[in-house]
Amino acid sequence: MRNSSFVILFFLAFSSCNCEQEPLKEVLQNPCYTDVSGDVIEINVDDPKYEDLNIGACSTGLTSRDSEDNLVCLNEIKKQQETCNNIDDDCNGFVDDRWNGLPMIISEHSSKNTCVGVGVCEYAIQECVEGSWICSYPDSYGEEVCDNLDNDCDGEIDEDTIDEPIFSNEERYVYEGDPDTINVGECRAGYKECADGIESIRNMRTPTTEICGNGDDDDCDGAIDENENGGTANDFVFIIDFSGSMDYAIDQVANALCNWSSQGILQTSRFAVVAIGYRDIQPNPRQIKVLTDFTDSRTACSVVRQANRTDYQGFTEYQLSAVYEANLPGSPNSLSWSEDNERKVVIFSDEKLQQDIAQTVQEAIEMVVAQCVEQNYIIGAFIEYNIFDQTLWLELTQRCGGFLEYLSTSPSQMIDALNYWVGTDC
Repeated sequence: MRNSSFVILFFLAFSSCNCEQEPLKEVLQNPCYTDVSGDVIEINVDDPKYEDLNIGACSTGLTSRDSEDNLVCLNEIKKQQETCNNIDDDCNGFVDDRWNGLPMIISEHSSKNTCVGVGVCEYAIQECVEGSWICSYPDSYGEEVCDNLDNDCDGEIDEDTIDEPIFSNEERYVYEGDPDTINVGECRAGYKECADGIESIRNMRTPTTEICGNGDDDDCDGAIDENENGGTANDFVFIIDFSGSMDYAIDQVANALCNWSSQGILQTSRFAVVAIGYRDIQPNPRQIKVLTDFTDSRTACSVVRQANRTDYQGFTEYQLSAVYEANLPGSPNSLSWSEDNERKVVIFSDEKLQQDIAQTVQEAIEMVVAQCVEQNYIIGAFIEYNIFDQTLWLELTQRCGGFLEYLSTSPSQMIDALNYWVGTDC
């Protein structure tokens, strides 16, 4: 028993130890992020939130201790305001976008926009493209064209100079007649010009019906005043503006028409009169009225003189509507044209072109031009000298094979012009 006690004491003596354990060491360099309270939160890479924290420029950090032994999330990158740098700064999955997901722009109204200039460049915006700001101009920006805009943003509209031409030489000079007739007789190429954003062709003369007695080769066949078909009769319609502003000229127009139409050289022609700007006794808001269908010159002359009264003076001058409807079968203002006679429309007005048959004057011109080509009639006009839309009048009369002259206080001048342009029955 004594020996057993000794063994136990011996064992206890040699098996005794220091049972105090060292504290566990902190493990750092773990993925982390800082929450809204500023606390550092460790996160496992398998956590679904880990992926959300690593979109675009954003990145989780790694846990560490600062100099004051505070736990920090080292190298963490949090979302920032988006800038134009080809980086997803706000970490929403889109690069260089605005709050609505669309590409970043600087509007034309912003003082930060360095692209805004004069002309159409007034509407330039800046767009962020692949991390750089570029200027984005309207579709109308570029080389100068005829559209009443400053396309090249140099402060000038529709400039057409030697150094900066709108039209090339091939485009500028235009001849729409038979090529064999150019520079024969009266036929000449015209030239394009731009006025108020509208292209027009000036001074082009193509073959027209030979006019007897004017000393010109009108049909450009090399012969002057030849009688090829035994005489031509005409149907003339005079579209006359009876509005108040024509008061100074209407007497002269009436005298010119009466003296000219009564010439024996027009004895086989017929004459109709359509009034515009005419305030009738009967309700007529459009102020267009056929005063007489085709008749002899004496009757037509009498009608014009009788209509020249101040109480008939209106204010709505739909010249284009009157022309179109006079040649439109079935319209309230259509005329009984002869299939055997040549059709000639002559307008007398001191107002800009007006209409109520289309949305715009240009559309109405296109309608009338299509009609005059299809039905083979010409349009001539006597207008005010300083009327501002003269280019539109010129376009209308040239495209319909007619002429453009000016109203005059001298009936003889208008008679000379009528004799020159529409001549006689010969």
